[in-house]
Amino acid sequence: FWMAYAGNTLITVAVALLYRYADFVTLLGGTEFHLGWIVGVGMIGSLLMRFALGSGIDRYGPRRIWLGSLVVFALVCFAYLGVTTCHGPAIYLLRIALYSAIAGIFGASITFISGRVPVARMAELVGMLGTSGFMGMVVGSLVGDQVCGGQTIGRTQVDRLFVLCGTLALAAILFAWLATRNLA
Repeated sequence: FWMAYAGNTLITVAVALLYRYADFVTLLGGTEFHLGWIVGVGMIGSLLMRFALGSGIDRYGPRRIWLGSLVVFALVCFAYLGVTTCHGPAIYLLRIALYSAIAGIFGASITFISGRVPVARMAELVGMLGTSGFMGMVVGSLVGDQVCGGQTIGRTQVDRLFVLCGTLALAAILFAWLATRNLA
């Protein structure tokens, strides 16, 4: 449980760092209009992907989906370093992949935890796992402000956020692997 907790905390910190995504779109020459479309398309794409993710968890188990989603999350974060415009399909496809990876990570980790405890303790452990999200949101927001706050935000700061998010995802892979290692 505590390995899953640590992995979820790290990935939630990364997700909270991405609250600065609007700064990224602005740096690429986008407006709130563009941001709305990018985020909206990403959300709709990830909603459609949830059918495949749920089916994948049932078919292949939460371990594979959890680890695979963490790898996708890390790769997407690093791929954003090469995005130079908000007007092409790349930013939309990456946003769909990012949201889909987040859905896979949390769906698989919750499924993993809930499948390992007696029904009488399931709500308690899922609730405890949820606190990793609250901690991650607080820490991620503070770190994001440290990386970007107090100065004009440039590409260097945004790239640091993406590198940090990808690195946190790589660290989360270790914890997810440790949490699920007996299932291999």
